[in-house]
Amino acid sequence: MNKFGFAAVAASGLAAAFLGLAAPAQAAPAGPDNAQDAISSLDDRGYSVRVNHQGMVKPLDQSSVVSVRYDNDDRVVYVNVR
Repeated sequence: MNKFGFAAVAASGLAAAFLGLAAPAQAAPAGPDNAQDAISSLDDRGYSVRVNHQGMVKPLDQSSVVSVRYDNDDRVVYVNVR
């Protein structure tokens, strides 16, 4: 009985470790390369976009998106870029 219990615990531990290592591979979303592409995509979907620059202001095609906050009631999106 002890050998069976040990084998069951070991098998479940290995399965959990395998699934735990596989999950982070899906965590990185694929999205637009720069802030201009992201803003254009949101604008095409009918959102009104408000841009907030953090740090040095540079053109949007050279900036990256830091965060996005949706206000679905008014269809407004606040985009922070850097």
